[in-house]
Amino acid sequence: MPVQDVHLLALHEPYRASEHPVPINATIVHALTLLHPAVPQPVGGLMYRCLTEFPHRSPGCVVPLSTLMFELDGGRGWDQIGDWERVVEIVVKLTRVKRCDAIPLGLPPLAALLLSQGPNTIHDLHHPDGTRSRVGPADRQEHLDDLTDRVRAFVARGPFWPGGNLLSPPSHPTTMPYRPRSPRSRLPRYRNRSRKG
Repeated sequence: MPVQDVHLLALHEPYRASEHPVPINATIVHALTLLHPAVPQPVGGLMYRCLTEFPHRSPGCVVPLSTLMFELDGGRGWDQIGDWERVVEIVVKLTRVKRCDAIPLGLPPLAALLLSQGPNTIHDLHHPDGTRSRVGPADRQEHLDDLTDRVRAFVARGPFWPGGNLLSPPSHPTTMPYRPRSPRSRLPRYRNRSRKG
């Protein structure tokens, strides 16, 4: 059965706004916002289904867009979904004009790096003082857990409003093009050499 109470974390080009002290480079919305009539369809509806129908989702969870990429065969499955970049662009515009609830975030560089990559990615960081360190899945999950706690605190003050006049998700295809089909599936671990500072 689909898990209805899922939230999308999308990283995007930073923007500045008077109500935020730092540039906003990520936004959390309720998955239902993808069914907003201003969002390109059926792409938004298919992304909604990917968010809510993937096995082992838990109520209230936060799913980064990079996790969807991982689940859709490292992004190759987007051909069957559509232009996710346009969807994210419109969703961010909706949040900025208050046509849905959102949690805008000014993620620090390391959190943005971890959450923009898939759940198995390992990063080798090179620091200005010549030292190195490594971050990976456990560090990414720690940031994700912190964001999930923020969503819970947000919802504790009232429902997460996805916007009005929502559409129904498409019924076709019967099964979304997942690969891997469960979090236990194994894909190669990718290394990303990054510089910090």
